[in-house]
Amino acid sequence: MHIINRILGKRLKIGGELGYFSLGDWWLSTFSTTQRQHMETLFQGSEIPAGTRPLTRDQGLLGVQTAAGLLVLLADKLSGQSEDRSLACRVLTEAENRAIAGNDLLGLHFTYQQVIRIHLRWKGEFRDALDLAFSACYKQMRISAQVIGIFKERYSDAPLPTHLGYLHAASFLEQQGRYAPALEICRQAQSEGWSGDWSLRIQRMARQLSEQTPQFRFISRSGMGPV
Repeated sequence: MHIINRILGKRLKIGGELGYFSLGDWWLSTFSTTQRQHMETLFQGSEIPAGTRPLTRDQGLLGVQTAAGLLVLLADKLSGQSEDRSLACRVLTEAENRAIAGNDLLGLHFTYQQVIRIHLRWKGEFRDALDLAFSACYKQMRISAQVIGIFKERYSDAPLPTHLGYLHAASFLEQQGRYAPALEICRQAQSEGWSGDWSLRIQRMARQLSEQTPQFRFISRSGMGPV
């Protein structure tokens, strides 16, 4: 199928947003005709003029600014059905590649956010979902300091949004009883200024950590009882 698509790609010209961001060859070589048609139909709705094909023909209808932004939007459209998860994963892998290649840190941030959302949504149906979500949390946390600067530059009057990587990584660890690293994550998120109920989480996990830590009582040198 990929060989056929590459041959046909010489004659097919992909326009729309995919063409604008030079994603046409990837589109043809990664998905079957049926899969491509399915994804095109996801953009048919009240917000899109009837008969248009914003992915492959009609440009300027989606309001996206980067390749990663387009692919994150497509992955979001694919998040409604569990059977589309594999398509969304392929889309988000390319979003990550494009964001890294273009040094698009904000695009990378939102790519990891969408990865977290999709896998948490279907965690009850796929055994690898939690591991994949947890991995994306750490990827998103690693770039948080750099992303903060971009957010403040572009949205200077707005507070930082919720950071799903910090939020869900802390929740995962807390559920496993690993309160010390969960507490450290909450403190880091709070110190960086990400929105959230970090003070309450820090208080709760500090209490849980103290209850988990064995309490030692000093005894006298004779060993007969407390000093």
